[in-house]
Amino acid sequence: MRTKAAFLIGGAVGYVLGTRAGREQFEKIRLQAQKVWENPQVQEKVSEVEHRVSDLARDTAPVVKEKVGEAVRTATDTVRSRTDGGSTGSTGSSTTSTSPSGSSVNGTA
Repeated sequence: MRTKAAFLIGGAVGYVLGTRAGREQFEKIRLQAQKVWENPQVQEKVSEVEHRVSDLARDTAPVVKEKVGEAVRTATDTVRSRTDGGSTGSTGSSTTSTSPSGSSVNGTA
């Protein structure tokens, strides 16, 4: 019983001292990080990176839009061909034209 009490008291003391030291160390690290972040040179670099990322996004947006559109069309065609039994072809739109003899011919656009 005495060993158990000593263990609990030691644990409680260790916890209190550890949390105090841990909190102090955390505050030191937080303050150092804040000083670094507020440094004008760091902020200048952050601003440069933000501009580069913005320019890259603006330049690549049309390419991404085109690729996403192609992927959506492909997915739509795949779904349509599976639900229609493949009767609509690769574009999903069916056309009817008239042959020179005057008969109707079904085709895909």
